Amino acid sequence: MVTAAASRVLATATWLLVAACAVLIGGAESEPWRVHGGGACFTRLFSFGDSITDNGNWMHYARSPGAVARPPYGETFFRRPNGRFCDGRIIIDHIADALGIPFLTPYLAGNKSGDYAHGANFAVGGATALGRGYFRRKKLDARFTPYSLRWQMRWLKKVLRMVSSQQGDLMASSLFLLGEIGGNDYNQALFQGRSVDEVKTYVPDVVAGISAALTELIGLGARTVVVPGNFPTGCNPGYLAQFQTNDTAQYDSMGCLRWPNGLSELHNRALMAELAELRRRHRGVALVYADYYAAAMDITADPRKHGFGGAPLVSCCGGGGRTTPT
Repeated sequence: MVTAAASRVLATATWLLVAACAVLIGGAESEPWRVHGGGACFTRLFSFGDSITDNGNWMHYARSPGAVARPPYGETFFRRPNGRFCDGRIIIDHIADALGIPFLTPYLAGNKSGDYAHGANFAVGGATALGRGYFRRKKLDARFTPYSLRWQMRWLKKVLRMVSSQQGDLMASSLFLLGEIGGNDYNQALFQGRSVDEVKTYVPDVVAGISAALTELIGLGARTVVVPGNFPTGCNPGYLAQFQTNDTAQYDSMGCLRWPNGLSELHNRALMAELAELRRRHRGVALVYADYYAAAMDITADPRKHGFGGAPLVSCCGGGGRTTPT
Protein backbone atom coordinates (compact mmCIF):
# COMPACT_ATOMS: atom_id res chain seq x y z
CA MET A 1 0.00 0.00 0.00
CA VAL A 2 1.29 3.45 -0.93
CA THR A 3 1.05 6.01 1.86
CA ALA A 4 -0.60 9.38 1.35
CA ALA A 5 2.61 11.18 2.34
CA ALA A 6 4.60 9.32 -0.30
CA SER A 7 1.97 10.14 -2.91
CA ARG A 8 2.21 13.81 -2.01
CA VAL A 9 6.00 13.86 -2.38
CA LEU A 10 5.86 12.10 -5.75
CA ALA A 11 3.03 14.30 -7.00
CA THR A 12 5.00 17.42 -6.11
CA ALA A 13 7.95 16.14 -8.10
CA THR A 14 5.70 15.37 -11.08
CA TRP A 15 3.98 18.76 -11.01
CA LEU A 16 7.29 20.61 -10.79
CA LEU A 17 8.44 18.73 -13.89
CA VAL A 18 5.34 19.84 -15.80
CA ALA A 19 5.88 23.46 -14.72
CA ALA A 20 9.57 23.32 -15.61
CA CYS A 21 8.74 21.87 -19.01
CA ALA A 22 6.30 24.72 -19.61
CA VAL A 23 8.97 27.30 -18.80
CA LEU A 24 11.59 25.61 -20.95
CA ILE A 25 9.39 25.31 -24.05
CA GLY A 26 8.42 29.01 -23.94
CA GLY A 27 6.92 31.14 -26.69
CA ALA A 28 3.28 31.90 -27.40
CA GLU A 29 3.26 29.62 -30.44
CA SER A 30 4.37 26.54 -28.48
CA GLU A 31 2.62 26.68 -25.13
CA PRO A 32 0.62 23.45 -24.90
CA TRP A 33 -0.19 24.18 -21.26
CA ARG A 34 -2.11 27.34 -22.27
CA VAL A 35 -5.89 27.05 -22.44
CA HIS A 36 -7.30 28.52 -25.66
CA GLY A 37 -9.28 31.12 -23.74
CA GLY A 38 -6.06 32.63 -22.43
CA GLY A 39 -5.93 30.85 -19.07
CA ALA A 40 -2.70 29.52 -17.68
CA CYS A 41 -3.66 25.96 -16.81
CA PHE A 42 -5.10 22.73 -18.13
CA THR A 43 -8.86 22.29 -18.29
CA ARG A 44 -8.88 18.50 -17.97
CA LEU A 45 -6.73 15.69 -16.68
CA PHE A 46 -6.63 12.16 -18.09
CA SER A 47 -4.63 9.36 -16.55
CA PHE A 48 -3.65 5.81 -17.45
CA GLY A 49 -1.78 3.17 -15.49
CA ASP A 50 -2.00 0.56 -12.77
CA SER A 51 -2.63 0.52 -9.00
CA ILE A 52 -0.34 3.53 -8.45
CA THR A 53 -2.92 5.65 -10.30
CA ASP A 54 -6.16 3.65 -9.98
CA ASN A 55 -8.81 5.49 -7.95
CA GLY A 56 -11.63 2.97 -8.23
CA ASN A 57 -11.69 1.06 -11.53
CA TRP A 58 -10.43 -2.15 -9.95
CA MET A 59 -13.14 -1.93 -7.29
CA HIS A 60 -15.82 -1.49 -9.96
CA TYR A 61 -14.82 -4.45 -12.08
CA ALA A 62 -13.37 -7.07 -9.70
CA ARG A 63 -15.84 -9.50 -8.19
CA SER A 64 -13.58 -9.88 -5.15
CA PRO A 65 -11.40 -6.74 -4.97
CA GLY A 66 -9.51 -7.99 -1.92
CA ALA A 67 -7.69 -5.90 0.66
CA VAL A 68 -8.19 -2.58 -1.14
CA ALA A 69 -11.86 -2.79 -0.18
CA ARG A 70 -11.00 -2.92 3.53
CA PRO A 71 -9.31 -0.61 6.06
CA PRO A 72 -6.67 0.74 6.41
CA TYR A 73 -7.11 1.69 2.75
CA GLY A 74 -8.58 5.18 2.50
CA GLU A 75 -8.53 5.86 6.23
CA THR A 76 -6.46 9.08 6.38
CA PHE A 77 -8.45 11.29 4.00
CA PHE A 78 -11.62 9.67 2.69
CA ARG A 79 -12.26 7.82 5.98
CA ARG A 80 -13.25 4.70 4.07
CA PRO A 81 -11.88 2.37 1.39
CA ASN A 82 -12.64 3.95 -1.99
CA GLY A 83 -10.66 2.00 -4.55
CA ARG A 84 -7.32 3.77 -4.14
CA PHE A 85 -4.41 1.50 -3.28
CA CYS A 86 -3.37 3.96 -0.59
CA ASP A 87 -4.37 5.07 2.91
CA GLY A 88 -5.29 8.50 1.54
CA ARG A 89 -4.92 10.46 -1.68
CA ILE A 90 -2.77 9.24 -4.55
CA ILE A 91 -0.50 11.11 -6.95
CA ILE A 92 -3.26 11.92 -9.43
CA ASP A 93 -5.36 13.50 -6.66
CA HIS A 94 -2.59 15.93 -5.76
CA ILE A 95 -2.11 16.86 -9.42
CA ALA A 96 -5.86 17.52 -9.72
CA ASP A 97 -5.63 19.74 -6.64
CA ALA A 98 -2.77 21.67 -8.24
CA LEU A 99 -4.87 22.17 -11.37
CA GLY A 100 -7.88 23.31 -9.35
CA ILE A 101 -10.17 20.57 -10.67
CA PRO A 102 -12.19 17.93 -8.78
CA PHE A 103 -10.84 14.43 -8.23
CA LEU A 104 -11.22 12.39 -11.39
CA THR A 105 -14.05 9.96 -11.97
CA PRO A 106 -12.83 6.39 -12.48
CA TYR A 107 -13.88 5.47 -16.01
CA LEU A 108 -15.88 2.43 -14.90
CA ALA A 109 -17.81 4.53 -12.37
CA GLY A 110 -19.10 7.02 -14.94
CA ASN A 111 -21.99 6.67 -17.36
CA LYS A 112 -22.63 10.14 -18.81
CA SER A 113 -20.62 12.99 -20.27
CA GLY A 114 -20.92 15.12 -17.13
CA ASP A 115 -19.02 12.48 -15.17
CA TYR A 116 -15.97 13.28 -17.30
CA ALA A 117 -16.29 17.07 -17.41
CA HIS A 118 -12.81 17.49 -15.91
CA GLY A 119 -11.23 14.37 -17.38
CA ALA A 120 -11.17 10.69 -16.45
CA ASN A 121 -8.99 8.08 -14.84
CA PHE A 122 -8.53 4.90 -16.88
CA ALA A 123 -5.93 3.25 -14.64
CA VAL A 124 -6.71 -0.21 -13.25
CA GLY A 125 -4.90 -2.05 -10.48
CA GLY A 126 -2.72 -4.78 -11.99
CA ALA A 127 -2.74 -3.27 -15.48
CA THR A 128 0.09 -3.98 -17.89
CA ALA A 129 1.55 -2.11 -20.83
CA LEU A 130 1.18 -5.22 -23.00
CA GLY A 131 -1.91 -7.33 -23.60
CA ARG A 132 -2.56 -10.82 -22.25
CA GLY A 133 -1.61 -12.42 -25.54
CA TYR A 134 2.01 -11.37 -25.04
CA PHE A 135 2.26 -13.25 -21.75
CA ARG A 136 0.48 -16.31 -23.08
CA ARG A 137 3.02 -16.50 -25.89
CA LYS A 138 5.67 -16.54 -23.16
CA LYS A 139 3.73 -19.46 -21.58
CA LEU A 140 2.88 -17.34 -18.56
CA ASP A 141 -0.40 -17.33 -16.68
CA ALA A 142 -1.90 -13.92 -17.55
CA ARG A 143 -3.34 -13.55 -14.08
CA PHE A 144 -3.59 -9.77 -13.85
CA THR A 145 -6.40 -7.54 -15.10
CA PRO A 146 -7.24 -7.73 -18.83
CA TYR A 147 -7.49 -3.93 -18.96
CA SER A 148 -4.05 -3.24 -20.37
CA LEU A 149 -2.85 0.09 -21.72
CA ARG A 150 -4.44 -0.69 -25.10
CA TRP A 151 -7.82 -1.21 -23.43
CA GLN A 152 -7.42 2.06 -21.55
CA MET A 153 -6.78 3.89 -24.81
CA ARG A 154 -10.07 2.50 -26.15
CA TRP A 155 -11.83 3.89 -23.11
CA LEU A 156 -10.31 7.32 -23.77
CA LYS A 157 -11.75 7.35 -27.29
CA LYS A 158 -15.21 6.52 -25.92
CA VAL A 159 -14.97 9.40 -23.45
CA LEU A 160 -13.82 11.81 -26.15
CA ARG A 161 -16.87 10.95 -28.26
CA MET A 162 -19.09 11.58 -25.24
CA VAL A 163 -17.74 14.91 -24.02
CA SER A 164 -16.83 17.02 -27.04
CA SER A 165 -17.25 17.48 -30.76
CA GLN A 166 -14.07 19.60 -30.74
CA GLN A 167 -11.64 16.79 -29.99
CA GLY A 168 -8.52 18.69 -31.05
CA ASP A 169 -9.18 21.61 -28.71
CA LEU A 170 -10.02 19.29 -25.83
CA MET A 171 -6.86 17.22 -26.26
CA ALA A 172 -4.61 20.28 -26.61
CA SER A 173 -5.93 21.86 -23.41
CA SER A 174 -5.69 18.66 -21.34
CA LEU A 175 -2.87 17.20 -19.29
CA PHE A 176 -2.21 13.46 -19.70
CA LEU A 177 -0.47 11.21 -17.18
CA LEU A 178 0.58 7.96 -18.85
CA GLY A 179 1.78 5.68 -16.09
CA GLU A 180 3.50 4.57 -14.14
CA ILE A 181 2.96 1.41 -16.18
CA GLY A 182 5.16 -1.52 -17.11
CA GLY A 183 6.02 -2.75 -13.64
CA ASN A 184 3.29 -5.41 -13.72
CA ASP A 185 4.58 -6.73 -17.05
CA TYR A 186 7.73 -7.71 -15.21
CA ASN A 187 5.93 -8.75 -12.03
CA GLN A 188 3.86 -11.32 -13.93
CA ALA A 189 6.99 -13.16 -14.99
CA LEU A 190 9.13 -12.70 -11.88
CA PHE A 191 6.40 -13.90 -9.53
CA GLN A 192 5.98 -17.00 -11.72
CA GLY A 193 9.62 -17.94 -11.33
CA ARG A 194 11.17 -16.50 -14.49
CA SER A 195 14.74 -15.27 -14.16
CA VAL A 196 15.60 -11.60 -14.16
CA ASP A 197 17.81 -12.22 -17.21
CA GLU A 198 14.79 -13.47 -19.14
CA VAL A 199 12.60 -10.62 -17.92
CA LYS A 200 15.17 -8.06 -19.06
CA THR A 201 14.45 -9.21 -22.61
CA TYR A 202 10.86 -7.97 -22.18
CA VAL A 203 11.98 -4.36 -21.70
CA PRO A 204 12.05 -3.37 -25.40
CA ASP A 205 8.54 -4.78 -25.89
CA VAL A 206 7.15 -3.04 -22.80
CA VAL A 207 8.66 0.30 -23.82
CA ALA A 208 7.34 -0.21 -27.36
CA GLY A 209 3.85 -0.70 -25.91
CA ILE A 210 4.12 2.57 -23.98
CA SER A 211 5.49 4.31 -27.07
CA ALA A 212 2.57 3.06 -29.17
CA ALA A 213 0.09 4.54 -26.67
CA LEU A 214 2.00 7.84 -26.66
CA THR A 215 2.01 7.97 -30.45
CA GLU A 216 -1.73 7.33 -30.47
CA LEU A 217 -2.31 10.09 -27.92
CA ILE A 218 -0.29 12.53 -30.00
CA GLY A 219 -2.24 11.52 -33.08
CA LEU A 220 -5.47 12.30 -31.23
CA GLY A 221 -4.18 15.79 -30.46
CA ALA A 222 -2.45 15.54 -27.06
CA ARG A 223 0.11 18.29 -26.53
CA THR A 224 1.33 17.65 -22.96
CA VAL A 225 1.98 14.15 -21.58
CA VAL A 226 3.76 13.20 -18.35
CA VAL A 227 5.36 9.75 -18.57
CA PRO A 228 6.63 8.35 -15.26
CA GLY A 229 9.33 5.73 -15.03
CA ASN A 230 9.21 2.65 -12.86
CA PHE A 231 9.82 2.60 -9.12
CA PRO A 232 12.80 0.97 -7.37
CA THR A 233 10.98 -2.33 -6.84
CA GLY A 234 13.95 -3.72 -4.95
CA CYS A 235 12.91 -1.45 -2.07
CA ASN A 236 9.33 -2.74 -2.13
CA PRO A 237 8.46 -4.81 0.98
CA GLY A 238 6.64 -7.33 -1.22
CA TYR A 239 9.77 -7.95 -3.26
CA LEU A 240 11.92 -8.04 -0.13
CA ALA A 241 9.67 -10.75 1.33
CA GLN A 242 9.24 -12.75 -1.89
CA PHE A 243 12.91 -12.77 -2.86
CA GLN A 244 14.55 -12.78 0.56
CA THR A 245 18.08 -14.16 0.62
CA ASN A 246 20.89 -14.58 3.12
CA ASP A 247 23.36 -13.30 0.53
CA THR A 248 24.09 -9.83 1.85
CA ALA A 249 25.78 -8.87 -1.44
CA GLN A 250 22.32 -8.86 -3.02
CA TYR A 251 21.35 -5.79 -0.96
CA ASP A 252 22.47 -2.18 -1.17
CA SER A 253 23.35 0.05 1.80
CA MET A 254 19.67 0.93 2.36
CA GLY A 255 18.56 -2.70 2.41
CA CYS A 256 17.03 -2.74 -1.08
CA LEU A 257 17.56 -5.69 -3.40
CA ARG A 258 19.95 -4.74 -6.17
CA TRP A 259 18.69 -6.87 -9.05
CA PRO A 260 15.05 -5.62 -9.11
CA ASN A 261 16.33 -2.05 -8.94
CA GLY A 262 18.66 -2.84 -11.82
CA LEU A 263 15.67 -4.02 -13.86
CA SER A 264 13.79 -0.80 -13.09
CA GLU A 265 16.83 1.25 -14.09
CA LEU A 266 17.09 -0.68 -17.38
CA HIS A 267 13.41 0.02 -18.09
CA ASN A 268 13.77 3.70 -17.24
CA ARG A 269 16.81 4.19 -19.45
CA ALA A 270 15.00 2.57 -22.38
CA LEU A 271 11.91 4.68 -21.73
CA MET A 272 13.90 7.92 -21.60
CA ALA A 273 15.64 7.03 -24.86
CA GLU A 274 12.27 6.36 -26.50
CA LEU A 275 10.88 9.66 -25.22
CA ALA A 276 13.87 11.48 -26.71
CA GLU A 277 13.12 9.90 -30.08
CA LEU A 278 9.43 10.79 -29.84
CA ARG A 279 10.31 14.40 -28.97
CA ARG A 280 12.49 14.54 -32.07
CA ARG A 281 9.57 13.34 -34.21
CA HIS A 282 6.92 15.53 -32.57
CA ARG A 283 8.46 18.94 -31.98
CA GLY A 284 5.29 20.68 -30.82
CA VAL A 285 4.50 18.17 -28.08
CA ALA A 286 5.76 18.30 -24.48
CA LEU A 287 6.70 14.79 -23.32
CA VAL A 288 7.80 15.05 -19.69
CA TYR A 289 9.64 12.19 -18.00
CA ALA A 290 8.68 11.92 -14.32
CA ASP A 291 11.48 10.31 -12.32
CA TYR A 292 9.50 8.29 -9.77
CA TYR A 293 12.57 6.15 -9.19
CA ALA A 294 14.69 9.04 -7.88
CA ALA A 295 11.82 10.43 -5.80
CA ALA A 296 11.17 7.05 -4.15
CA MET A 297 14.87 6.50 -3.49
CA ASP A 298 15.06 9.93 -1.86
CA ILE A 299 12.23 8.93 0.49
CA THR A 300 13.96 5.62 1.26
CA ALA A 301 17.32 7.26 1.90
CA ASP A 302 15.99 9.97 4.23
CA PRO A 303 12.43 9.14 5.31
CA ARG A 304 12.31 11.60 8.20
CA LYS A 305 12.92 14.50 5.82
CA HIS A 306 9.58 13.62 4.21
CA GLY A 307 7.62 13.01 7.40
CA PHE A 308 8.06 9.25 7.71
CA GLY A 309 9.43 7.15 10.53
CA GLY A 310 12.84 5.59 10.46
CA ALA A 311 11.94 2.25 8.84
CA PRO A 312 10.96 2.93 5.22
CA LEU A 313 11.17 -0.70 4.05
CA VAL A 314 8.64 -2.01 6.56
CA SER A 315 5.12 -2.64 5.32
CA CYS A 316 1.90 -2.45 7.28
CA CYS A 317 -1.22 -4.57 7.44
CA GLY A 318 0.27 -8.04 7.86
CA GLY A 319 2.50 -7.76 4.81
CA GLY A 320 5.71 -8.49 6.67
CA GLY A 321 8.46 -6.23 7.80
CA ARG A 322 11.99 -5.55 6.74
CA THR A 323 13.41 -8.84 5.54
CA THR A 324 17.03 -8.06 4.74
CA PRO A 325 19.51 -10.19 6.67
CA THR A 326 21.29 -8.63 9.61
